[in-house]
Amino acid sequence: MTESASGLGRALAAAFGPDFVVKHLSTDVVLRKLDPQLVREHFSWHDLNEILSRGRVEPAELKLCTGGRSLPEHEYTVMRAGHRVVDLAKTFSLMRNGASLVVDSLDRIHPAVRAATDDVMRMVGETASCNLFVTFDDAQAFASHFDEVDTFVLQVHGTKSWQVHGPSEEHPLPEYGDSDPARCPETVLFERTLDPGDVIHVPRGWWHTVRGGGESSLHLTFAFTRRTGYDWLRWVAYRALDNVDVRESLSRAGTPEEQRAQAERLVTAFVTEAKGLTLPDFFDAERRRSGGRDIAGLPWDVLRARPSAEAVVELATVLPPLLDVRGESVVLTAADREFVLPAVHRAACETLLRLRRAGIGELAERSGASEASVSALVSALLRVRLVTVTDRRAERTEGWRVS
Repeated sequence: MTESASGLGRALAAAFGPDFVVKHLSTDVVLRKLDPQLVREHFSWHDLNEILSRGRVEPAELKLCTGGRSLPEHEYTVMRAGHRVVDLAKTFSLMRNGASLVVDSLDRIHPAVRAATDDVMRMVGETASCNLFVTFDDAQAFASHFDEVDTFVLQVHGTKSWQVHGPSEEHPLPEYGDSDPARCPETVLFERTLDPGDVIHVPRGWWHTVRGGGESSLHLTFAFTRRTGYDWLRWVAYRALDNVDVRESLSRAGTPEEQRAQAERLVTAFVTEAKGLTLPDFFDAERRRSGGRDIAGLPWDVLRARPSAEAVVELATVLPPLLDVRGESVVLTAADREFVLPAVHRAACETLLRLRRAGIGELAERSGASEASVSALVSALLRVRLVTVTDRRAERTEGWRVS
């Protein structure tokens, strides 16, 4: 497992501990406490004001919600210079009347939140995103509901009242499940007013009722989608495409006997393919496909010069690439591509995959390679966008820091 990128990610991993994924993930409500100051350093009212003041939050999505429904976009936006932008006067007026502000996929526009979200992915091994919820007084954005994803809910500012009721059915999915609020169980399994720094894990499918705590409240929800048998079956079906029976057109006009025979051939093809596969095969295939965020690292993305020992190299992929030694070569696999390097770089590659982020000089020292060799390796990985390079002396803007 690679190290966390952010202070918030490291704090989450430490608070939940190494046994959380095995013993509690998706099965228990778990409450932990983080340092409120650390949390505020990663996101603050100042950061939110900066985002809103831009008028547009793409590629994140901003919406206002009240009474369990999303308000029509035209009620809080206006057209300016051919673009629909947030009208702050309208937005704040609606919020004074009980609307809550939600920014979905905040990780796509905020560096520190992005780094923490990637750390959640590393922690649980699943795809994740982060949503922001802003509530005033005792407003309620949504009626009692459950999510089809697992979550870490982190209170950043103010307080929020939580009731968790448990599931009404096992393992719901976006494609399967009844989220009618009338089905919310009456029994409350967990009840608490979250204070700044409080973080809870709410399993997928567990109903919850949430209200503002009577003051201004800002919380982050890290949501991650776990792989299921449905995902595995789709992967098996894709792998079975080598079988001509799978690619054959369905016999819409055939006789009942012909249609039964074709269905039996399809079942045989899929079962034959499935029997030769294991869950680790599926997870390895996912690692091979896994890429990362497309992050700019100028000037090094364009410079032909090799980075110096003072530069910092960081894996661009969220999950570490697969590493394989083949004769005189070491092969890194990510984003469905193989990158072949001389075997002399094996130790440096293994060290980078473990550390995830390190100075080039540090990477050379830890791997026993020369700085020139590591610099050459980093240049090669930079060209194929497996890493990004930054200047250690570069200052991060306050409130948007990564670590």
